[in-house]
Amino acid sequence: MKASKAIPRASAVAEQDGNIKRRVERPGMKLTQQQLEAHLWGAANILRGKTAGQDYKNYILSLMFYKRLCDQWENEADEAILEQERQQGQPFTEKQKAVFRARGEHRFNIPEGSRWGDVLAVSGNIGEKLTDAMRSVASANEELRGVFTVDWNQPAPDASGKKLIPNEVVHALIQHFDEIDLSNRSVPSDILGRAYEYLIKQFADDAGAKAGEFFTPPEVVDILVRILQPKPGDTIYDPTCGSGGMLIHSADFLREHGQNALAARYFGQEMNWGNYAIGKINSVLHGLEADIRGGASTITDPQFLDHGAVKKFSLVVANFPFSDEFWWLKPEQQTDDKKKRDKLKKEVFGNEGYKDPYGRFGRGTGFHSPPAGYGDYAFILHILASLADGGRAGVVCPQGILSRGQPEVEEETGELNDKGSPIIKRRKADDEHLIRQALLESRLIDAVISLPLNVFYGAGVPACLLILSKGRPAKRRDKVLLVYAARHYRELSAQNELRPQDVMRILVHYHSYGDPAKVPNLVAEHSNRIREQINQRELEEVERMEAEYKEYSDKFAKFDTEIAELQAEAGREEKKTEKAKLESKISKLESQRSKFTVKIAERDERITEVRRRAEEYRKAVADVGHELGNLYGDPDELLKHARVVSIDEIQENEYNLNIPRYVDTFEPEPRIEVKEALAALTIADRQSSKAETQLRLLLRGVGYAS
Repeated sequence: MKASKAIPRASAVAEQDGNIKRRVERPGMKLTQQQLEAHLWGAANILRGKTAGQDYKNYILSLMFYKRLCDQWENEADEAILEQERQQGQPFTEKQKAVFRARGEHRFNIPEGSRWGDVLAVSGNIGEKLTDAMRSVASANEELRGVFTVDWNQPAPDASGKKLIPNEVVHALIQHFDEIDLSNRSVPSDILGRAYEYLIKQFADDAGAKAGEFFTPPEVVDILVRILQPKPGDTIYDPTCGSGGMLIHSADFLREHGQNALAARYFGQEMNWGNYAIGKINSVLHGLEADIRGGASTITDPQFLDHGAVKKFSLVVANFPFSDEFWWLKPEQQTDDKKKRDKLKKEVFGNEGYKDPYGRFGRGTGFHSPPAGYGDYAFILHILASLADGGRAGVVCPQGILSRGQPEVEEETGELNDKGSPIIKRRKADDEHLIRQALLESRLIDAVISLPLNVFYGAGVPACLLILSKGRPAKRRDKVLLVYAARHYRELSAQNELRPQDVMRILVHYHSYGDPAKVPNLVAEHSNRIREQINQRELEEVERMEAEYKEYSDKFAKFDTEIAELQAEAGREEKKTEKAKLESKISKLESQRSKFTVKIAERDERITEVRRRAEEYRKAVADVGHELGNLYGDPDELLKHARVVSIDEIQENEYNLNIPRYVDTFEPEPRIEVKEALAALTIADRQSSKAETQLRLLLRGVGYAS
């Protein structure tokens, strides 16, 4: 069967059952990012509520990727045929084209019978055909193994014989995706990659708390990447990579600085197969050639090994699961009952802690084993073991790692010895305290940055950024930078958000590392970059809204033109009866147009808000630039925001890194002038007296004497 080539169909707006139906652009016309985003999110709307929980994101993202692979396969074949025809000076016959397609070279192999046109041609049980086609493509390409994890043919859980996703829903999705061409002919890879990231962000917003499993807010990722500053030749590793955002941002940093993204190499591991698929697709769409491996725990089964030890990388970025209680169990063992888990615990934990076969912690490593109930330091020590000499890491952590665990102490037992003196018992230091002490004494912690509450999906605990380095400059080897960035954010209904100016504050604090001389250049560098970023985002948001409302604005414009033409005709008409007919038509059209006026007003209001917010951010960036300049000229004021602390002082504080111990985080109550307070009290007293008088009058009016 000859595969169908899906190309954008002619623009048209048709009204059916009161709903506006969209058709996307003309044949051969490039799709904008915003048009693509609107169409892809439209597919999500078709499927939402038809599957269990948030699983629908995996269906939509995998279907989009499958369509992309098929369309690009067709495009590659078309281009190769055109090139051959040009070289031979004559066109191919249809039979020649079919033969050439079957044996032509392609980035990915799409087996015959598993192409988009083959799925499109099926009418009954489309889910079975689609699932088989996707799995056939995955089997035919080593790089795509495990990418298509969803089953479009899955039976409903009630044993009714029905499908979880009905045939008509799958058909509607196939038809929806068939309306656009996702090959390079219509959608360049950079636009498709950004649209994919937009979808992931939309799914994260939709998923709420569960989004933390696969998505880290881009502002946090941006901070980590700009602190680490990837360069050509780097090997970049994310041990819990989720949707792959940290690897993508690292590649974007290289591109931003004029480098080829493939000048670095990218590696990731993800335990959840669904999230692995999202991350792998993200990598392919961005052309990273990333080595991402799935289905196993990074702690119990690290997938990147070198002679029995974990492989070394020059950069590590990570947002691991906070305080995982069962970090020492394989995924399949975590479902066991408590008795089985307790038995396994005795097997994997000896007298000296977790028996790590990869030498990351425990005996002979210099680091104590993390406690069974908290996996945070297990991930941190894995990351440290994965760093090459001179390597650096940026890690999202719960703030508990900064202070949990007690040092060694001597305690009175309450008993007396033979001489009548109190008996003293020495209590050993907790494992987490000893690990933190070892990290500090080894001079591996470069900086700690506290973040505002609730900036991560589903993680209400306070979080921080931990910056580790195995190659610290001598002048700051015996120091640690502590930044209190928890007071600056934008409060949203579902969670808090770091604004551009908040990101700039953190980056200037880190890159200056307490040196006032560096601040002016850093402020100028980040201000210029962030303003450009704000401008670009403003443009994208406006274009996104214009694309979202285009069907309404087109309809509105059509009515406007028709009304203007009729008004001109009515102005020329001398017969009263004909004039009345025209005015009646105009009135009806104006009534119809008014339905779209509301939507246009809604669009304009949203665009105005986007522009207002962007202008607010541009001004705030300039203001924060001046604020930082003043801050670094006033050491006492700087102590409220950031401080470079010596290891000796940290030792005096028993290796506790809780930032309020070193940085003045106290928020003074706003000062109230006595004169203003008295004036406010006088006004309140007058209002109270007036209210009392009105109440008495009302009571008299209904028969109650005062």
